[in-house]
Amino acid sequence: MKARRKKTLPLVAIVGRPNVGKSTLFNRIIGKQRAIVHDIEGITRDRFINEAVWKDCPFRLVDTGGLVENPIDEITRKMQEQVFHAIEEARAILFVLDGQQEITRADEQVAELLQKTGKPVVLAVNKLDNHQLAMNQYECYRLGLGDPFPISSGHNLGIEALMDALVTHLPAPPAEEAKAAPEDGDDDNETTDDTEETDTADEPQPIKVAIIGRPNVGKSSFINALLNEERTIVTDIPGTTRDAIDIEFHWHGKDYILIDTAGLRKKAGIRQHAEHFSVARSLRAIRRADVCLVMMEATEGMSEQDKRIIGYALEQGTAFILVWTKWDLIENKERRFKALEDDLDLKMPQIQYAPRLTISNITRKRLFSVFEIVDRVAGAAKKRVGTGELNRLIEEIKTKHNPPSQKGKHAKILYATQASVQPTTFVIFVNQKRLFHFSYLRFIENQIRERWTFEGVPLRLELREEKRKERKPR
Repeated sequence: MKARRKKTLPLVAIVGRPNVGKSTLFNRIIGKQRAIVHDIEGITRDRFINEAVWKDCPFRLVDTGGLVENPIDEITRKMQEQVFHAIEEARAILFVLDGQQEITRADEQVAELLQKTGKPVVLAVNKLDNHQLAMNQYECYRLGLGDPFPISSGHNLGIEALMDALVTHLPAPPAEEAKAAPEDGDDDNETTDDTEETDTADEPQPIKVAIIGRPNVGKSSFINALLNEERTIVTDIPGTTRDAIDIEFHWHGKDYILIDTAGLRKKAGIRQHAEHFSVARSLRAIRRADVCLVMMEATEGMSEQDKRIIGYALEQGTAFILVWTKWDLIENKERRFKALEDDLDLKMPQIQYAPRLTISNITRKRLFSVFEIVDRVAGAAKKRVGTGELNRLIEEIKTKHNPPSQKGKHAKILYATQASVQPTTFVIFVNQKRLFHFSYLRFIENQIRERWTFEGVPLRLELREEKRKERKPR
């Protein structure tokens, strides 16, 4: 229900030239540091959408790339297309100018474009950090877009007046969704808050799916093929995607959030400062995802960087699925799939529990089959094993294969319990941790998987020593 409501919320597009402070304003309005902010022009490329609320008026806010007068390369041209899509979909537009620079021909062209749309436009003159700079706002009247609002996104100046003006152009939320404002002296506030929290908790949450992999393996193409539109920019240039972009997706009655991430390079390949932000966002996407799709090229074997990327998911305990892309380029598919599986099992035998499949973004082969597996893996990631069931298995394990002993000291398993999900962690209480070899822990993990599967889910086995209670002298 919540995801369906989000799609009906009005959309507000932030537009303007590069480096005028659009992403800083975006972060300020949503109250989170979501969009990458940097002094380098052109950091924002794809449309970045997030829900926001201003004085009980909910809406969706989209950050866009900078509009330029003459796009000279493929990425810039596609960035412009993304901005035009945002303007077309928007209910209202926030046009941002740099108040510390003179109005340019590009600013005038954007103003003319926005006037032709017939949509309400609110003009924000940014970077006016003091009263002297605020005088620069008056030059903006010549754009013919009404009263300019002097603001400083970085210093949170003028934002309230700007947002008050913006929400007058947005429809009021439906009566059944509007929150009833409590009257003065009403003592029922706590009861109302508790009810809202319970209702939210009962709603099924979207499954967050992070698409990760090396640059240019087809992550953005996968999302565009699913949505049947160029929602994210795709080029042959590695590193086109810079930020982690959340995209709502609905399939077979279920809601998902697809997280398109920047390609993860080797450390030696990260040259630009902006790429460090991109990598950090990708790693954070892995941490907050329910399931990761680890994408690799079917035309190549598993690289060392592919192993590192899988290692990131293992470190975070995030469930994952292995996906080989560009399957349309493979001729002898049966032989190639066997070779890819053999290569995988040779280089990373510890992840045989991870499901694997092949897809083609061009032919759309098996694209939607991915979500059947995502559902299974997401369910496995939330699975809890009862303490009684787990300890019955532990007794069976001890019967099959006694714990090892060292120098006459016998390792003993006292009992076990599942401590958490996401990451799925089992705590095993023992007499002495040093007596347990990692191979025996691997044996326990395999027995747990054989009983409860845990498809695609990394398992953490944590040993704890049970402290013996000392007897007090009589």
